[in-house]
Amino acid sequence: MKRLAGIAMLLALAAVCGATTVIPLSVEQLTADADEVVEARAVRSWSAWNPQRTIIYTFTDFNVTSRLKGASPDVITVKQMGGHADGLIQTIAGLRYFQDGEEALLFLRRSAMNDGTRVIVGLMQGNFRVWTARTGHRMASNGVPHVNAVEGSQVRTYGGTSLELDAIEARVRKAVR
Repeated sequence: MKRLAGIAMLLALAAVCGATTVIPLSVEQLTADADEVVEARAVRSWSAWNPQRTIIYTFTDFNVTSRLKGASPDVITVKQMGGHADGLIQTIAGLRYFQDGEEALLFLRRSAMNDGTRVIVGLMQGNFRVWTARTGHRMASNGVPHVNAVEGSQVRTYGGTSLELDAIEARVRKAVR
């Protein structure tokens, strides 16, 4: 009971500090929680209010270039909380929005709203930005600023995971088996 109270206090402190707090998930946990794991390229983003006009969402269309889990269509739409609409901005600490042309490795599940969109597993943890390092290796990272992680009774800054893309792909394929 004391441990739960301590974790609750740490989470409350993190909320006051303006950070998003997560329980870190491994690549294997992300894979298990995802309906689909894809490599994709962002092609278009836009923001809009939900029907109740209480939350702004940012939507990004992606062209799927590789499927590691699931049978996603060639074009998928990813929905994230926050964005700008009608001159207002809603910000979610720790979320990273997509730029047109950006490559990503995405761990996704279908939106609970059953609207045909997908959401990222683990808030930002299932959103790996992909790039080519100076060494020529393809890299992927889900690290973002303004995020804390709870591990046991400790809260620390969440640095995410940064690995060669081939290594992450191998871990996903093994977890799918």
